[in-house]
Parts: sequence; C-alpha cells; structure tokens
Amino acid sequence: MGGAARCFVLLLLVLLGGCQGRPLHDLAEKPRARVGEVTATNSLEPVPWSSVPATLFQERSTRSWAEALERSALYYRRLPPGQLFHFGASTRTAAAMAKACSELADVARSEDGERLQAVLQQRFRLFRAVGNNEGDVMVTAYYEPLLRGSLRRSNRYFYPIYRRPSDLLESAADANGRRKIYRMEKGKSVPYYDRSQIDGHILTSKQPGKLAKRGLELVWVDSAIDAFFLHIQGSGRVILENGQVMRLGYDGANGRSYVAIGKILIDEGKIPKEEMTMPRLRQWLLDHPDENKRLMFANPSYVFFRELQGDAVGNINVPLTADRSIATDHRLFPKGAPAILATTAPVFAGDGKTVTGWQPDLRWVVNQDTGGAIRGAGRVDLFTGFGENMEYRAGVMKQANSQLYFIAPAEQP
Repeated sequence: MGGAARCFVLLLLVLLGGCQGRPLHDLAEKPRARVGEVTATNSLEPVPWSSVPATLFQERSTRSWAEALERSALYYRRLPPGQLFHFGASTRTAAAMAKACSELADVARSEDGERLQAVLQQRFRLFRAVGNNEGDVMVTAYYEPLLRGSLRRSNRYFYPIYRRPSDLLESAADANGRRKIYRMEKGKSVPYYDRSQIDGHILTSKQPGKLAKRGLELVWVDSAIDAFFLHIQGSGRVILENGQVMRLGYDGANGRSYVAIGKILIDEGKIPKEEMTMPRLRQWLLDHPDENKRLMFANPSYVFFRELQGDAVGNINVPLTADRSIATDHRLFPKGAPAILATTAPVFAGDGKTVTGWQPDLRWVVNQDTGGAIRGAGRVDLFTGFGENMEYRAGVMKQANSQLYFIAPAEQP
C-alpha cells in the first residue's frame, strides 16, 4: 500500500464482499446515487453531524487517535501551506489541515467526549464518502506479518525480498492522480517486469529472474507464500537467524494491476465465497503446492521494500497507528485527513482465531495510507498493527454496508 500499503496494500486484500453482522448505520440514509465518474471533487458529500450515532462521542480511549492526528499534522506542515486538499467540492489548505489536526489531537488527548463533540460541531464539517454504486463502503484490514529470514541465501532461505530497482521509473501524476510506472528498453518506455518475470526462476528453477544478480536483495525468507502475503500487506517484520528483527516498508511497485487470487479460487469453485478469508487462502496454498506457481503468477503486481528504522509508515510518510490508520484511494480522498469509520468487527473465541460473532464498530480514524487494491470510493483498509493472531483478526474482515466520513475544518475565510 502506498506505504504499508499496503500496497499497500491492502491492500490490497484478496477478500471479497459480503457482510456479517448489522452495522451501526444500517438505518441511516445512504449517499445519493452516483452519477458519472467519481473524482476527488465528488467523492465526498457534506452531511450534518447527526448522520453519525451519538455513541461515537462516548469513546474514552481516544489517546491513540490523538497520536495519529499529530502525525498527520506533521505531514501537513511539511507541505507548502497553500497546497489544497479536496473534500468533495470544497477545498482546505495544508496549513488549515495542520492546525485542525493539532487542535483535534489536543481535545482527543483529554478523552472528554462532550468537549470533542462540541468542538467538532462548532468548528468542523462532516463529509460522507459516496461509496460504491449502492452507496456503501467495503472495509477490509491489513497488518504487519512476521517472516523468518536471513541476510544470506541458502537452501532454507531461498526467496528474495527486493529493494526498489533503479530502472523502475515513474511519471508525474496526471489530472486524475494516476502515474505511469515503466522502464526504458532500446530508447522506448515499456511496462515494468511482472511477477512471473521477476520471480519465475524461484518456482520453476529455470533461468534467473530479471532482478537476480543485481544486488537488490534486502533479505531472503523461507517461504514463497509468506513473501507473497508480505507483498499484499505492504510492510512487515523479518526475524533473522541471529534473533534480530528487520522491519520492512513499502518502497514502490511495478505498476501492474493487482489481481486477487482469492477471487480466482472462488470462481473456480475451490473455496466457497462465504469461506474466503486470508487464513483460509493461506491454508489452501499450503495444501496445494502444485497450484502456487499458477496462482501467484496470475497476480502480476509486485512490491519493493526498504528497511525501516522505526514503525511501518503509510503513503504520507508518517508512522501508522494500529486501529486508527486507514488506507483509501489516494486519488479520491484527502491524504492525512481525520475520519470516522462505521462498520462491524469480529468477536473471537479464546484461541484468538475462531470468530464467534460480529459487533458494531464505530471508530475515529485517520487517512494515512493507500494500496494497490484499494481503489474507488467504496473501499477502505484498516491497519490493525502487529501481534499474535493478527492475521486472523485482519484476514476475516470483508465488511460491506459500511460507511466512511471525513472531518474538515470549517470553511476558510
């Protein structure tokens, strides 16, 4: 993703729609039916604060939201003060957003819900994402996986994680925020190598891949499946043979379209749609090693990484905050902006893996990442962080019928 994004990534996720549980906003009026193409100028529509349940302001543990807001304020301060951010048809400057994020952080740090509600209603405006064709948003989640690796290639540690290659070029953004990723060959720009060209030798034992023997390997890991899922998440950690931990962050992608291999297995009748989760997909790949090459190469998208000295970062180059940072389509929604996510979340049994139910989930978030698979006004990826069984917590999220709201300071004079 942009950053972890998750490319990106979540993301970039391999999951499909279908909602478990009943979201908080289920009876609320949905956004108006969309007309024409969704752009940054019509992806959000103004709505009154009464559009979100009052229970939102009863949350007392808002210190982590304050931390995320301060990080966004830092992002805005790095920009030209007059740089504009779209909230639908309205715009706000980077200077105004920096001030707004710092002000909200101060209030959130106090954990005073009544004060937060008063400040927001008096000095801030609320905007709702127009969502998909039905006016809804699909929420998935991404996390930091843990891999095992070595700085040296061996029979065990055989699968490379690559740095960004110097011949991967990127054009300036066009009017729609799209960038062309390419390389030069015989004086002409051509698409960058796809996954089969880069990793084909690993699974086929044929001629070396296009990036081999160029000194681009950051680390070698012991599982092609784990490496593939690292690409989906966009960031992760690798525990080395000496016990040290290397942290990896997103550093670009090859520009090829992301293909969800989970959808391929659903279409082929290999996994029922209602059973498709990230853990289920991983287990299927482990159980069917002869299918790995075909499925992995069906997704031509490829992600490059860099070593991080601190926490995972998103596409605005600030550390992500677990359960607060979200990834959206950076072409449509304002980077760094505070937001509200209304969805449902899983309830797990004592093993941390078995879902026993679903409950309404209404949370304060901040838009700090993007992802190769997070496209359109109807997609959001929630960063859940690092920890035991985190793959299960993130991997089961595929919540349709959710809503996303953005918060902006009142109109500038």
